Amino acid sequence: LAQGSSHSAVFPFSVRGSLQRERAAMSPIVLRAIVGLSCAGSVLAAPGRSCNGDAACSADEALDGLSALQTVSQGGQHGHLAMRNSTSKDRPMSGRGVPFFGGKGGELGAHEEGKLLIEEDGVLKTYYLPGATIEDDGKTVKFTPPLRFYLMKEPTTDYSDAAKFYKPIFPGKTFTVDMKLENVGCGCNVNFYLVDMPVAEAGKDNDHYCDGQCFDGLGCCAEFDMNEGNNAVQQITNHACTNDYDGHPDWACHKWGEPEVKVSPWEFAGGRGHTIDGDKPFTFSQEFRMTAGQLQIITTITQGEAKLVKTMGPNAQLQAMLETGSLLKGMTFVTGYWTAPDMNWLDGEVCGGGAESCSGAPAYISNWRITTNSEAPPAPEPQPGPGPQPEGNFMCCWGGPGHCSEKGSWCNKGEQECTGSCQGAWTSV
Repeated sequence: LAQGSSHSAVFPFSVRGSLQRERAAMSPIVLRAIVGLSCAGSVLAAPGRSCNGDAACSADEALDGLSALQTVSQGGQHGHLAMRNSTSKDRPMSGRGVPFFGGKGGELGAHEEGKLLIEEDGVLKTYYLPGATIEDDGKTVKFTPPLRFYLMKEPTTDYSDAAKFYKPIFPGKTFTVDMKLENVGCGCNVNFYLVDMPVAEAGKDNDHYCDGQCFDGLGCCAEFDMNEGNNAVQQITNHACTNDYDGHPDWACHKWGEPEVKVSPWEFAGGRGHTIDGDKPFTFSQEFRMTAGQLQIITTITQGEAKLVKTMGPNAQLQAMLETGSLLKGMTFVTGYWTAPDMNWLDGEVCGGGAESCSGAPAYISNWRITTNSEAPPAPEPQPGPGPQPEGNFMCCWGGPGHCSEKGSWCNKGEQECTGSCQGAWTSV
């Protein structure tokens, strides 16, 4: 970083709360270099910030990107900058939002009930996302961080009673919603997923929660991420719990996810030039298709005439979610919006490897529906075309011209059909 300089320092991954201490610890040379990099338009700058081209960036602006940097001392050699490059495997070991607890004396006010209408096979049914902001007469959920919500049969925050959760049985069905993620960008995670909760222990959040990450203080259980993303990415991930993961004997569940399906940047991102523009409303539909006992997840994202289809499975881990998880019995439906500066495992292909700052812009999910998949009718057997017609008027007959097939029938298509499957005589009449 600083040619000819003997200065080296270590900058911890942190947030603005400790910027003053970090600034004091830095040498002037290091500070000027970071400011220069930020003003040069480096990806180290915080998302959404840009310099004016006149070197007018402040030290504060440069420090917003500090969590992506680390100055390394190499045995007296000049220090250098190292960029933390998160991948899909570097999932943060915290974050899922926080559960909602409200009401007085265990009762929820009308504004806290989260009354949600879900159309199931054409019939509107009432369920609840306690604590959620519901708009459009029960058809739209407005999400803001950091809360997560559970789909309930009644307006309650008693998360210890499994009977109070509404647990859709998705195999053989399709889940569809309309989504609006305008300005919900890098560092944001809007999601809906399934877990095998409640567990017996209340856990540190006191909501009997569990998932496939098996966090300390929370329960450990199967998790299927139907969708998580922002305006830059959409991802579907299966976290089964088979406790047989090579190289990870301590894993009860597959923490990284297997299989995982993610859109590519040219398929989905904010702005023009992508199949789906993540800043404009789109429809998200996910079919849980059963074929000969095998599960496939077919996810379709549509926007006007544009369509994007992603397929997951068949796969042994996905089948485990079906058979040893609880997809066939029903799993708790969780939805929420959380943020993290290290969301690069999700959106790094578009947002880069530096620290991220979620805008906190609201997300909207509307027109919730669950439909039973219709079995595709078997394809009709191919019918042979009419055989060559000889000159004259011929018909397929049995025992003479008085006992012939009706005009236009299969047996009258030609001599081959008549004498073959119809076992008649191709007769001149």
